[in-house]
Amino acid sequence: MIPNKGQLLSELSEAMIEALRLVHVNMPWKYLPDYLDVVLDFRINVEIGLEADQLDGIPRSSFRSVAEKLHQRGCGIILHGPFWDLCPGSTDPFIRQVSQFRYQQLFDLVEVFQPIQVVCHTGYDPNHHGEHHAFYLERSLAVWEPIVARAEISRIPLLFENVWEHGPDLHRELFARLHSPCCGFCLDLGHQHSFSKTPLREWVEALGEFLKEIHVHDNSGLGDEHLPVGQGTIDFESLFRLLRARAIRPVLTLEPHREEHLAESLAGLVKVMDLE
Repeated sequence: MIPNKGQLLSELSEAMIEALRLVHVNMPWKYLPDYLDVVLDFRINVEIGLEADQLDGIPRSSFRSVAEKLHQRGCGIILHGPFWDLCPGSTDPFIRQVSQFRYQQLFDLVEVFQPIQVVCHTGYDPNHHGEHHAFYLERSLAVWEPIVARAEISRIPLLFENVWEHGPDLHRELFARLHSPCCGFCLDLGHQHSFSKTPLREWVEALGEFLKEIHVHDNSGLGDEHLPVGQGTIDFESLFRLLRARAIRPVLTLEPHREEHLAESLAGLVKVMDLE
């Protein structure tokens, strides 16, 4: 979430403002009315998170009004789709049907928001679905294929974010099966650090060719704490060295869950990206 204008003005150095211009900031739709003026004043690029009740209940005119204001100010937009309770690889065909319906609703808004990309979760949880993900992947293809077709028509990349996955195998197999230039990977650093059993370098090396976005937040490795950059144990310096060495330039999206964490994350990002 983004602090009020006065707090931003008092806390952001020139280097931090420069860093702000280089990133997106996550913004759940439910909070956007409270922070829209600040977003517009500072021309902040946003990743708008949408939930099922908003896809059902918000008039298209309201979405369009906000989108027009953001574009008029030159704010970049990414859409993040709903994920709670969705399971595209479920054994229950009705759950798969509902999951696809929500993703279709999400892509109905692509024309409205004209985002640079769209982020979704795979819904796979090894603690629930087991380590053998082949059957989950197979069931999910019928859900994802028409969504990918819409991404190709709109030429808007569809990114699959890691959450509970222990390693990059599911994503690699999904990209191979979908075989679309519009499919990409969103690396969530906090999820990888707290839930994965595979080192960060291996994720980047396995999925670097698909890596189009990184969700940037920190934690101690014990849970998805959403700490500012530098306040946990993620090795950001090594990550950015690896990205530079491989000439990978993904979009960076900050995910502060407290107002004061935006400025703190920007300060941390300035240090690890050597922007001072």
